[in-house]
Amino acid sequence: MTIQPIFVAIIFLVSGVAKAEVHSTTSCYSTVPPGKSGKPIRLALRIYFDQELKKEVGAFVQYNGSQENIPLVLTKYVSTDTDSPELGNYEISRIAIGDKQVAGEYVFVQSGAGITQGKFVKYKNAKTGKAVTFQSSGDDPFCKINY
Repeated sequence: MTIQPIFVAIIFLVSGVAKAEVHSTTSCYSTVPPGKSGKPIRLALRIYFDQELKKEVGAFVQYNGSQENIPLVLTKYVSTDTDSPELGNYEISRIAIGDKQVAGEYVFVQSGAGITQGKFVKYKNAKTGKAVTFQSSGDDPFCKINY
């Protein structure tokens, strides 16, 4: 199932009504699961942000360069900088929707004032309850969004 047409429609609707400028960013994360295979799992996150409204208007993830877009819904943003807000540390929770129900939860964390080692994702599968942590992989050449 591809979600691209939905995001394109949202972008056109938002930009047509409010004449806003929507930008997208892609972040890459990876993890190596325990076991014999040791093959890395790559996660690419694409976020659409409306510059005029100053808010997120859509997001999705893809795994290992697949064509499947998994839509994400923003549920919570928490600044974790209680003493120094200018550092930009945060926790953002998003849920994945699949088959008309919550399929999993992603918690995106940035700590250490944006240092790559302090950027990671905690994913928890809704069915199994299993959790996986993905580390930021920066400019990973294998991490890309496919349509």
